[in-house]
Amino acid sequence: MKSSNMNIKSWRKEDKIGLLVLIIVAGFAAAVVYHYAIGYYLGKPWPANTFLHTPDAHFSDFNLVVRQSAGLDPFANDIGGFAGAPFAQFLGYLFSILQVTWVQLGIFFSSFFVVFILMAKHYLYGVKSVPDSRQLLTIFAITFLTYPVLFAVDRANFDLLACVLLLLFVFTYGNRKYKTSAVFLALAVAIKPLVIILGLIYIFDKRYKDFLLVLFSAAFLTVLSLSLFKDGFFQETRKFLDALFYTTGYLSAGNQQAFSSDLYGLLTVVTQFLGHRLGREIYLPAYPEARLIYAAAAAVIFIYFVVYLWKNRLPLWQVLAVLTILLILLPFYSADYHLTYLFVPMLIYLGLKEPRRNELLIIILFGLLLIPKNYYTIQSFQNIGVVINPLLLAGLLISIIPGAFSPKGISSVFWSGGTRIPAKEQI
Repeated sequence: MKSSNMNIKSWRKEDKIGLLVLIIVAGFAAAVVYHYAIGYYLGKPWPANTFLHTPDAHFSDFNLVVRQSAGLDPFANDIGGFAGAPFAQFLGYLFSILQVTWVQLGIFFSSFFVVFILMAKHYLYGVKSVPDSRQLLTIFAITFLTYPVLFAVDRANFDLLACVLLLLFVFTYGNRKYKTSAVFLALAVAIKPLVIILGLIYIFDKRYKDFLLVLFSAAFLTVLSLSLFKDGFFQETRKFLDALFYTTGYLSAGNQQAFSSDLYGLLTVVTQFLGHRLGREIYLPAYPEARLIYAAAAAVIFIYFVVYLWKNRLPLWQVLAVLTILLILLPFYSADYHLTYLFVPMLIYLGLKEPRRNELLIIILFGLLLIPKNYYTIQSFQNIGVVINPLLLAGLLISIIPGAFSPKGISSVFWSGGTRIPAKEQI
């Protein structure tokens, strides 16, 4: 028995990585063959002939930010009024100075892929190792064949920058370089404010000053960006808030419920389906009361899990996984490029050598979240991934912390828990 346990520990890491890559390659190949056949042989147009967004949307998120920010007036009404974070818009202005589109995109994508590949190599095989051909193929599959990366690259969304900044944040945090980690997280928050949720690990580890450093640094970058825009800090703040309210209302009204992985989109599809069965048209976002109830329920769910993580001290990868799932699952709208955030806890998890609870299920769920799933269109360009991804995320959450769904786990929210594992020992 002892020999058997040692064998499990010796091959478990490679087994996890191999299973994940198998799912990624099989899922990618199946999607490519299916959509090619549908488009080429059956002659069906988009969205049937691809698992990506509409063809005229290639690099559109990046181009929109650059176009809006080129004149240092990103929140003007005549250029869309769609609000990106001020610091992200300022980065868009810096890219616009380069003028040549292929140079802009080259720098943008290189910033992501170089860091992402290095981080993947570090967690999977060690930073000083020389990967063999099999390991190179593994890194290639995780980097270039996964749906979240392909979708984010297709849109050239700034989530790519946020993703690598989060990887650098966790890397430095795990090596106890807390001030450096705070800088990386602050940059990520300034680009995508919702990722501040991951900063709760400072609170859980009682590193309150580092958390405040993140907040102040992100706020400074935001204020600086607003101050550098055309009409100065106060006027640009007003314009930004107007654009932000418009954007929030637009998204919560369900106007972007496609290529998304949030619980709100799932509930919208379910209520529509039930309404049709009852002979009624029920569109959840059309009811302000329903939106308020969802927001309140999402807040309660989030608070519950935060308290659970505080009371039950868990390894870093588990804490990050739970917070990342909540970050994707609970907002009114989470586009599929938000799934790139899953690489942060996933790479740490793949690097662990010791067997973990529900290991096979966790790897399968991670793998399924990384492959295309839009084989069936529900309506317009809304595909079945809107239903499948939230369910997979919920299943992954249960698999990672099953105790949170048990009576004992629920009671632990109201009673003291264990002791957190030191950061250096978690990775």
